Amino acid sequence: MKEQAHSNNREINISTDVLVVGGGFTGLNTAVKIADIGYRVILVENGQGFWKDKKLSMPLYGIDEKDSEKLNALLEKVKRDDLIEVLTHTKIVGVVGVPGDFHIKLSVNGDNKERVVGAVVAATDFTTESLHEAYGLDLNEAIRPQTEVESILGLGPDTNGKTSKQLAGKSIMFLFGFAQEGNPISTERVLKSVLAIEEIDGCSIHVCVGNMKVAGDGLERLFKEGRDKGASFYKLTESPGIDISGKKPLVSFFDSVLRENIELETDIIVIEEAICADRINKELAELLRIDLGPFGFLQKDNVHRFPVNSNREGVFVVGPARDTLGLHASLTDMGNVILELKHLLGDGKKIIPTEIAVVDREKCAICLTCYRCCPHGAIYWDDKAVISPVACQACGTCAAECPQDAIQVNSFEDEEISGKIVECCGEVSSDAPLIVAFCCRNSAVEAGRMAELFNLKLPEGLRIITVPCAGKVDVNCILTSFNEGADGVLIISCHKGNCKSETGNIFAEWRVNDVKRMLAETGIESERLCFESLASNMGPEFSSITNSMEERIKEMGTSPLKKAG
Repeated sequence: MKEQAHSNNREINISTDVLVVGGGFTGLNTAVKIADIGYRVILVENGQGFWKDKKLSMPLYGIDEKDSEKLNALLEKVKRDDLIEVLTHTKIVGVVGVPGDFHIKLSVNGDNKERVVGAVVAATDFTTESLHEAYGLDLNEAIRPQTEVESILGLGPDTNGKTSKQLAGKSIMFLFGFAQEGNPISTERVLKSVLAIEEIDGCSIHVCVGNMKVAGDGLERLFKEGRDKGASFYKLTESPGIDISGKKPLVSFFDSVLRENIELETDIIVIEEAICADRINKELAELLRIDLGPFGFLQKDNVHRFPVNSNREGVFVVGPARDTLGLHASLTDMGNVILELKHLLGDGKKIIPTEIAVVDREKCAICLTCYRCCPHGAIYWDDKAVISPVACQACGTCAAECPQDAIQVNSFEDEEISGKIVECCGEVSSDAPLIVAFCCRNSAVEAGRMAELFNLKLPEGLRIITVPCAGKVDVNCILTSFNEGADGVLIISCHKGNCKSETGNIFAEWRVNDVKRMLAETGIESERLCFESLASNMGPEFSSITNSMEERIKEMGTSPLKKAG
C-alpha cells in the first residue's frame, strides 16, 4: 500500500483557547482540567448558572450530599481561575472556521460577542423525563417520579424542604426497565434510593424490574446490599398490572420463581425516568456541523470516533454529551479530551502539509458540492473552495463528487489511479477472469492482507487498488477499469456506520448503483460490478467475496468490452 507522502510542510500559528459548552458537572470539570494544562477556556452555559443552580439529579452522576464540599470547591475553582472565562445566559449563534481558528459568535444576555478558539468541547448534560405515561399513570401523591423521591431522600441538589420522614412506615414499589431499555445509571439511581429508604423506620421495599443492567462499577455490590437488607426484587418479563381504583395502588404480576400470581398493595409507586440527551444537542450539532448520534447524543456509534471525537476535527464530545455515561466514565472522557487537545493544539504552532487535497481554482465553479458532502467540515470558501489542511482527512469524497474534477487528493490523484488501473489490467496473461478491486485502506486492504497471510484462496486474476476511502472511487474509475479489460470490478468499503469518513461508503454505493444502471442499458451484465463492505479483521470474508465474484464471472464469460477490444 502506498501511503500519502508530503514533502512540503509549513508551520502555522493556531489558537489554543478552548470553548467548553455546558455548565453542569461535566462542563465544570472539563473546564478546570483544560485550564490546568495552561489553555484558556471560555465556558458557556445557556441557563442562569452552573451546577448548584441546575435542577439536575446528582445520582445521575453517582454523586450524593457527601460530595457537596467537593462540588462547592469545584465551583470556587472555576470562579477564581484566571484562565476560565465564565459566560452564563449565553447561546452559540454561529460557528465558522477550521480547527485552530474557529470563530464563535455568541449571544450573551442579548449582546453579541465573538471568540476565536482552537477547539470546541461539547459537555452538555443529561435531562430526565418521567415515563409515567408509558405505564398509563398520572403523577400524584401515590405515583411519583424517581427525581422527586431522590429529592425527599436528600440524594438530589434540591430537597425543597422535604424530608425522608414523609416515607416512614410506607410500602414503596419501584418500577423500572419496562418502559425503556435498562442502563447502569438508571440501575444505580434505583439501588441507591433503595438503600436510603432502608434506613427509614417501618418501610417495606419492592422492586419490579424488566431489565436491570448491573455492569457499572459497584452495582452488583449495591444490589446485594439492598437485597440483604430486606428489599424484594422481582425480575419480570413484562410490565406488572397496576390498579389505582382502590385507596392504595395494587400491583399484580406473575413471579416466575414462585410460579404464582402475586398482588402487592403499596403506598407509593416510584416510576422510572428516561435519561435523555440535552435538548440543545440538536441545535448544537447543526451549529458545529457534527453528526447527531442515537437518541440525540452527539456521537455516532462509529469505532473511529471513540472515545471523544466527533466527525469534525477540533470538535470533541465528553460524558453525557455523547452517551449515557456516569461519573467514572465521564472523568475518563475528560482525561482523553486533554490528550486530544494537546495533540491538536500543542503550543499554538502546528506543522501541516501544504497539500493534502488541492483545489484547481480555474476549474472550481463554487457549486458547493464539496462543502456539502465533506464529512469532516474541512471545506470553506473565499472566492473559490478552500480545503483546510488541518481538518482534511484525505478521504477523497469531495474529489469524487466534484462535477468539475477540480479537486485532487495527494498520492491518490485521478491520473495516478488511472495509471494503476491500466497497469493492473495489463498484468494478467492467464485465462483467469480479471477482477479489479478498489479497497479502502482502513478496512478491505487489511482484510486482504489477512487473507494472504493465512494462505486463504484468492482469485488468480484479482488485482487490488488501494484507495483512501471507498468514497474516492468515482464513476470514471469504474468505467475505466471495464474499458481497460476488467471482467469484473469490486468496490469494498467499511461497514455502514463504521466508515472513518462517515459517508464515504454511502457515496460509493450510490455510484455503484448508478454504474450498474449504465451497464445494463448498454447490454453488459450489471453483476460484473459489485459493492461489498468488510471490517479490517475479516480475511476469510474477503476470500469468500472475491472467489464468489470470480465464479459469477466464469458463468458470464469474458467481458463484452474485452471481446470488442
